Amino acid sequence: MQTLIVSGICLLLFLIIIIGRNVGFGVLVERFAVLWFKVACAIVLLYVANLSLSNYGFIVPINGFSTLTIAFLGLPGVLCVFSLVIINK
Repeated sequence: MQTLIVSGICLLLFLIIIIGRNVGFGVLVERFAVLWFKVACAIVLLYVANLSLSNYGFIVPINGFSTLTIAFLGLPGVLCVFSLVIINK
């Protein structure tokens, strides 16, 4: 497991170096910052939805798939996750 983690970190650093040459390191860091901000907002949205909808019997999953779906797709991702929550009910 440790070998997999170290390999992943090395691969990430290698990709940063390769992409950084073409795009510019500042732009790359800004894109990662925007991505992490979107992920954080998605986690907060899912947490608030879970707290408010659990009183009505709906279970909103807070996992990596739903978080990344909302972070990448935005409003369509929110609609997708909440439609799955309603279908699961």
